[in-house]
Amino acid sequence: MTIWEDLFKIKLANSDKSFQHHEVVKLLLVMKLISKYKNQKNWLRIYTEFELENGLVCDVYFYNIKTKAVICYEIQKQFTKKWLEEKTLKYKEIEIPYLTSIDFIPIDLNNLSKEIEELNDQLEKYIF
Repeated sequence: MTIWEDLFKIKLANSDKSFQHHEVVKLLLVMKLISKYKNQKNWLRIYTEFELENGLVCDVYFYNIKTKAVICYEIQKQFTKKWLEEKTLKYKEIEIPYLTSIDFIPIDLNNLSKEIEELNDQLEKYIF
């Protein structure tokens, strides 16, 4: 269960070296969200490795209390058409009455640079 003390903290999915790129992407994504919405920080809830009601665990969970909208980011190394279809279906099945929307943003890790400056620029297209 997520608690208030976890707000804006980065949880690691895995400490294995093979997950380094994944974790850097997650960190930069959270930093970009906080930066974009810095004037609305009191209205935001950003968690990592957040467990949803149907067992899904999204890499970054972004909740805007004011608009009642959620964006769930999934960073995936094994990005396939089948994976995308299955995840999209699972996210469509989620029904939380107090939310106006739940958006699923898949991120193909293989399409992202390992160079920090380039990666930082590439992540801009995922921030709304």
